[in-house]
Amino acid sequence: MRNSTFACLFLLAGCTGGAASDADVQDGGSKSADAVVDAGRDSDNDSLSDADETALGTDPQNPDTDRDGIRDGKEVSIGTNPLNPDTDGDSVPDGEELHLGTDPKTPDHTCVESHAQAVVVRKPVDIVFVIDNSGSMGGEIVAVQNNINTNFAKIIGESGLDYRIIMLSRHGKAYPDESICVSKPLSGHDCAPVAATPVNTGTFFHYSVEISSNNSFRQILNTFNKADEFNLAPTGWSAWLREGAVKVFVEITDDESDTSADTFEARLFALSPAHFGTAEKRNYVLHSIVGLAENNPATTAWKPSDPVQDGRCGAADESMAPGVVYQEISKRTGGLRFPICEHANFDVVFRAVAEGVVDRVGLPCAYAPPPPPAGETTDWQRSYVVYRPGNGGPEQKLNRVADANECAVNSYYVANEQVVLCPGTCEAVQADEAGKISVHLACEKGRID
Repeated sequence: MRNSTFACLFLLAGCTGGAASDADVQDGGSKSADAVVDAGRDSDNDSLSDADETALGTDPQNPDTDRDGIRDGKEVSIGTNPLNPDTDGDSVPDGEELHLGTDPKTPDHTCVESHAQAVVVRKPVDIVFVIDNSGSMGGEIVAVQNNINTNFAKIIGESGLDYRIIMLSRHGKAYPDESICVSKPLSGHDCAPVAATPVNTGTFFHYSVEISSNNSFRQILNTFNKADEFNLAPTGWSAWLREGAVKVFVEITDDESDTSADTFEARLFALSPAHFGTAEKRNYVLHSIVGLAENNPATTAWKPSDPVQDGRCGAADESMAPGVVYQEISKRTGGLRFPICEHANFDVVFRAVAEGVVDRVGLPCAYAPPPPPAGETTDWQRSYVVYRPGNGGPEQKLNRVADANECAVNSYYVANEQVVLCPGTCEAVQADEAGKISVHLACEKGRID
């Protein structure tokens, strides 16, 4: 028996944006575009006379009786039904088919039962705070304690983001020990008095370890697979990381690193490329709250595009170091940089970091459509992807390329039965909060011999 082929539509939710307007398909009422069927009166200027419309059953006062985006006169001229918005019954309106270059008279989609709405979920994020416990850090630690619940976790939580916070710093009192105690609701205790050990929760995990002036990067690396002092993480803080989550570090120190940026990254990637990525494709971000010079205003972040700042914050306070190594990693990974001497304004800083975490994670650019109906297979050669900009601009039919190596503008490829947007296309879609992606799958019935 001959193969029969038909298309099924898979609309991805999580984005918003209206369909193309009628004007995108209608000919604008130009009578030169369509032959006038009758020389009589044409009340709605759709290139059909009122008499012909009466005979056809269309509305002589409405240029697009079936509201499919094509004027009645043009429908008659191209052979579609002006009384049926979907002439071929394939669940794709005639006007949209003209947009996409498909034939509105030939079914492209009859497996209506495969139509599905899929919720687009943000990637989860694991946020690792690394806080210096040296003698000059008491005020900064108190500022973190005061703001991490209200101006960091609250913002992330309200965004709907699936997050987890891991704290690398010694557990205890800020004064006189320069240690940190995170209270409820993130942790499981209120720090009044400070508990003997951290009390972890489903979203907060404290790995207690001494972070001195210069060894933040070394401690990140050395404790990854090593038990903490309270044995809450017998195999290291790596046990608290989640597969598939974006990793975000927040480094807080008033000193410099004794490990170079290149050495740190090489060792980090070697520890777990599955978690942190590679030099070619990083899966982590590092935000630096260090002793660099203030921006203007002082609580405004230095962006990744801004140069490394050699000056110190706090009127050139000699106790501060600008943290140039941390700054370099922030620039490489797209992180933000703030002056630590503005710890009195950590509410502003933490809000900015929290919002940056939400923005950085963004929406995924790989979509797994629902499986085809029983007895069917996906015909990727006939499938296509459409991007509709949220600003009302013309929709774009994306080009399919063979694989990631052939990525170009407005393109995608298929890998492991998933539609994967190419990097440039992914960035454009993620930046368009009101945009919409539609994946139109063609389904092919199996051959019967």
